[in-house]
Amino acid sequence: MVTIMHPRPSSIAAAMYQLRDVGVDAIIMHGPSGCCFRTARLLELDGIRVFTTAMDENDFIFGAQKKLNNTVREVIDYLKKNKEKKNKYIIGIVGTCPSMIIGEDLYAPVDDYHDCDDVVIIPVEVHSGMNDNTLGAIKTMESCLSLGIINEKEFNRQKKMLIKATEIEKTRGMAKNKYLKPTYEDDLEEVVNLLKGLKTMDKDLKIACVLNAKKETAYLFAHPLIEINKIKNNIKNKNKNKNIDIVNIANLDKNIGFEKVRKDAENILDEYSKNNITIDYITGGLDEYPVTGRKAVDILKEINPDIVVVSGVPHALPIEELKEINKNIITIGISDGPRLYHPIKDVYNYGIIELDAHAKVLGKRTVVKSRFGEVLNYAFK
Repeated sequence: MVTIMHPRPSSIAAAMYQLRDVGVDAIIMHGPSGCCFRTARLLELDGIRVFTTAMDENDFIFGAQKKLNNTVREVIDYLKKNKEKKNKYIIGIVGTCPSMIIGEDLYAPVDDYHDCDDVVIIPVEVHSGMNDNTLGAIKTMESCLSLGIINEKEFNRQKKMLIKATEIEKTRGMAKNKYLKPTYEDDLEEVVNLLKGLKTMDKDLKIACVLNAKKETAYLFAHPLIEINKIKNNIKNKNKNKNIDIVNIANLDKNIGFEKVRKDAENILDEYSKNNITIDYITGGLDEYPVTGRKAVDILKEINPDIVVVSGVPHALPIEELKEINKNIITIGISDGPRLYHPIKDVYNYGIIELDAHAKVLGKRTVVKSRFGEVLNYAFK
């Protein structure tokens, strides 16, 4: 097993995001006040109230079960006073490194409120020592299954996606090497010049725009593809006889996943529709990005485009297989984070990096402007 020496996402954060998708009203972090601080602040933008038991050094030695019980009681009081009136309030309790090391009982509050009809508590025994961050999400799904919140079919689907996501990162993404040097320089300028140069070409062109995005990040990664669709007539205007065909492929099945994931897909489909853009192929749901990449490549092989632009998680596509069919195909990958540039460049001709995509989309329900999309909009005015 390769030991990864650069920072990686935490399994605690993965558990928190998964609880958000399940539909919790609040999350209690049983640990120090600073644990997963950034994730907690970001999730507040999505309407999730995040609390902490604020464990300190004394608690590391003597335990903090009483603190946990008191915090649960206070959070329930807060929700009933400050949230809209609901038939049932759902609260996630997430473990941290110290609470799990000393063996705190996260399930005790479940027993305390077992007979309470308007409160559901989901404990997740997780810590950052788990090698794969997706284990935090799987642990969350295990708790939901045991509590009857999800059925076994959905649990197995979720687990399959999470295991596949880890496999993608270890073989093609941020966990493929011991250390990936971050870079803030990408190929944005080259790609813009490439697209502007298409105006002078006489031959017909087929461009494939592929959205293969992870959950709510699709609100940002849909934007550059929408902008590419918009510049179709601009590219064509030098030669009226030239045919520009754009094929749109997206993992926007609005019938797959938790309610929030389905709604996000529906919202983005509405945005495409408002821009008079048709999605020609739906590859799956927004939580199925680890497997929809394979489906997208199978479609691309059939349509044989001249240019492919993949936005979201481009390294989930075995894009190099297209070179076996068309050696002249141009491939462009758009993703998030400076450590992903080199993995993308290993298999794509061009790589473009969007920074802080997750932070930009939390709390949003409409498409968010991307760096690349804004540059395209300006360059083709």
